[in-house]
Amino acid sequence: MAFRIGWFSTGRDPAARNLLKVVRDDIIHNDVPANIEWVFCHRETGDAPANEEYVQREMFFEMAAEFNIPVATHSHVKFMPELRKLGIQKSASAAEPSPELERWRNLYGDEVVKTIRLLPEVDVIVMAGYMLIIGDPELESLDMINIHPALPWGPKGTWQEVIHQLIDQRADEQGIMVHLVTKELDRGPVISYCRFPINGTEWTSVWKKWDQEISRESSRDEKEQHGLFLKIRHEGEIRELPLLTNAIRELALGRVSVKDKKIWIAENPSQHGVDQTETIEASLIKTRERAGV
Repeated sequence: MAFRIGWFSTGRDPAARNLLKVVRDDIIHNDVPANIEWVFCHRETGDAPANEEYVQREMFFEMAAEFNIPVATHSHVKFMPELRKLGIQKSASAAEPSPELERWRNLYGDEVVKTIRLLPEVDVIVMAGYMLIIGDPELESLDMINIHPALPWGPKGTWQEVIHQLIDQRADEQGIMVHLVTKELDRGPVISYCRFPINGTEWTSVWKKWDQEISRESSRDEKEQHGLFLKIRHEGEIRELPLLTNAIRELALGRVSVKDKKIWIAENPSQHGVDQTETIEASLIKTRERAGV
C-alpha cells in the first residue's frame, strides 16, 4: 500500500506551488510508493480582499485541482476574530502568545482536527509553507513533519532569524533538517539533515564585505539584502527540496517511520536522524550537470 501524505500549506507564493509540484513529480518520476492524498489550507476563497497573496493562493488551489489533489479549507481569519484580535494585542510576539491567543489557537486547532478527520487517513502530514502557528490539538492528534533551516542542534526561529544568529556567531556551517513537529519549537525528533559550509576560502570575500559594510547601526533590511545574507539563504534553499524528497522516500520505503511521536530508524528511536549531506550534495551535482552549469 502506498505511503499516504497530507499536505498543510498557506499557498501564499510561488514557492508553495513549487514545493507541491516538486514532491509530486519526484513521487511520480522515481516510482516512490507514496501519494499526496489531500491539501489543507487555513485560508479560503473569499475570506480576504484580492491582494497579491490572495491571487497566489488561488493559483495554488488551481494547481492542486490540476493534480487531482482535493483541497480542504478552514479560514482562520473568519474563526472567532474578536478573540484572535484580543490575543494578538496582548501577546509579546507570535512565539510568546498571551493566554487569549493560546486559547484561540487551541479552539481553532480543534476545528482543524475535526476537518482532517473527515478527510482520507494519512500516515504523515507535511507542513510545506504553512504560516500559521498550530495549537495543542494538532500537535497531539496529528503526525506532522517540517523543514527547518538549521542543524538539529542549531538556531531556532524563522529562516531570517536563523541566518542572523549564524552570522552573529560567525558560524562555520549551516544545515537543513526535516523533523517531527512537537511543542518545543524546532526541536522535534529529526528524520534527516544535511550540512554545508558558510565560512572558509570561498566565503572569505563576502564575509570581508559584510565586515566593511555592516555595523551595529545597520537596519535589519540592510543586513537581509547583503550579499552574505543572501548567499547563505541561497545555499540553504537549494538543499531544502532534495532533503524533503529524500525524507519522503525514506518514509515511503519504510526505512524511517513515525510512531508514538518519535522517529524510528532501523527499529530504534532517533533524536537527531541521519546525516544525508553526501546524498544531498550528490543530487546537487547531478542537477547542475543536467542544467549545464
